[in-house]
Amino acid sequence: MTFEYALRQNGIDPKNDLEIDTSVAFAAMSGAFIGGQGDFVTLFDDSVKE
Repeated sequence: MTFEYALRQNGIDPKNDLEIDTSVAFAAMSGAFIGGQGDFVTLFDDSVKE
C-alpha cells in the first residue's frame, strides 16, 4: 500500500500504468528480482538504526 501511495504521489496510476505482482513471497523477492522476474522490487533497508 505504501508503494502504491508513493506511485500515486508521483503521477503514476498503479492500476493502469504498470503491473504489480503481489504473488511473490517477501523472503523470495530479492531472488526473484535477481532472476529477472521483475524490473523493480520493494525491500526493507535494514541499515537504518534507531
